[in-house]
Amino acid sequence: MGPANHVRKDAVRASSAVWWVVGLAAIGCSSDDDPSSRSGDGFLVGESGLPGEGPNGPEAPACLGETRQAEPVPLDIFVMLDISGSMLEPLPAAEGADPSTKWDAVRGSIAAFARAPETASIGVGLQYFPQSNDGVPPSCASNAECGPGGPCTNSLCVANAQLESPEEGTPPFDFVRMAGVSPRFCTDDDDCGTNESCEALVGECVFPPNTIPQNPDGAFLNVSEDPTTSLVSPLCGDGGDCAGLPLTACEEVGVCTLELLKCSASIACPPGAGECVPFPYSCVNETSCEVARYAAPAVPIGNGPTRADDVVASLERQIPLGETPTGPALTGALEHARAWAEQHPGRQVVAVLATDGFPTACTPVETMDIASIAGNASSATPGVRTFVIGVFGDEDLGSDGQQRLDSIARAGGTTRAIVVNTAGDVTQDFLAALTVVRNTAVTCEFALDNPGELNFDQVNLDVAYPDGTSRALFNVGDVSACGGDEQGWYYVRDVGGNPYQINVCPGTCATFGGEGLQATLQIGCATRIR
Repeated sequence: MGPANHVRKDAVRASSAVWWVVGLAAIGCSSDDDPSSRSGDGFLVGESGLPGEGPNGPEAPACLGETRQAEPVPLDIFVMLDISGSMLEPLPAAEGADPSTKWDAVRGSIAAFARAPETASIGVGLQYFPQSNDGVPPSCASNAECGPGGPCTNSLCVANAQLESPEEGTPPFDFVRMAGVSPRFCTDDDDCGTNESCEALVGECVFPPNTIPQNPDGAFLNVSEDPTTSLVSPLCGDGGDCAGLPLTACEEVGVCTLELLKCSASIACPPGAGECVPFPYSCVNETSCEVARYAAPAVPIGNGPTRADDVVASLERQIPLGETPTGPALTGALEHARAWAEQHPGRQVVAVLATDGFPTACTPVETMDIASIAGNASSATPGVRTFVIGVFGDEDLGSDGQQRLDSIARAGGTTRAIVVNTAGDVTQDFLAALTVVRNTAVTCEFALDNPGELNFDQVNLDVAYPDGTSRALFNVGDVSACGGDEQGWYYVRDVGGNPYQINVCPGTCATFGGEGLQATLQIGCATRIR
């Protein structure tokens, strides 16, 4: 049935924590005859204090150049967001707090991210999974409406049940409940087990307003034998199904538009939760496996003045249901991000796979195959990295869940997945995860300012960390040669083969972070190559 009742350039610069210093022209090299140019261990050093290194280790001379600041490459994020039915699972609520779901928390985080002033220059786009097959309606009221896409999820295997009355001498309460511990959808009784039947349900037995003193506004029932630990709803297809529960009536269950709370014709949504609309039952075989559906954005990437409003409005239109077709969803997201990157060479584009579960529909479903999708996109030209954000409880994550998510992130060039635990503050933790994506992405790709002035065979790259340590990076050629290299960089080239950007390798990027990191481009000496 329904769900339980119950976040300019200046901004990019500030968030990057990286200053990119570009040498415009070689103005001199240190001399072997100048003792002041030697460090304590005999290496020649320039004003940067960093030793020059060649393919065979340290070598002199190190070169100097006129320097200036340049901007990191502006960032665009395309989010592929899970809206499968499991996103309606309730989160642990503090005593006295209103219940909420994973979906409540996640969409609140994305909305806050889109509205935050510090993200104003970042392009944000959205698409959701699952998507629906052609000819299968996005919602249904009967199996007949679904046709070959059926059955409809309002047709359940049900069983009769009883609950002892608390008043001695009165008959037990009779009601209809879902058979088993998880829903089984059906077309007829043959799909169900012994002493079970297939019934098209309209809603639940509820106490309408003013029928019981304890709940004058009306109430949904929990007829579990132990209501403190479990929830059992008395279901109904017509008024007769509620006859065994005195004072109740059969009412269609709806859902509030702004908070995922149950409502009905007589039990209104609480203040601030929006309007009550019919719950969107779906056809079981509705899920589309067509990549093209996921490559078409629900909200196109953009950072215009209406971006935040567009994102929030799109999120509010979604009601999670269905399965988890991760394979085609990620493929579509990366195809869209790659196409966008090709059309906007002055911007860096990353994809975010945000999910609360592992694949349940469409191929591929194996983690290794999904990781390959992310890996191919990361190593392509232009490359698109994949960030993975998972929303899991410990039980759902299991013993190998982090490892499985990490393998997708690692193949996608981002080293490790970010797991938001449902036992914590999911809204704040998911927002923090998006901030990690923003900060990580803008520290690893840099535009070449006036590249025509550079001799690309005489460029070296060094990084200096806030703690005073530094290290030289090596030109590995292109992204496919990065591998697990933690000291590499490569040029990003246009269709004519001309460099217009420098990227550090994913393994190198994973070591970046913290205020005050400096990257220095040195001009005039042969490039360090591995």
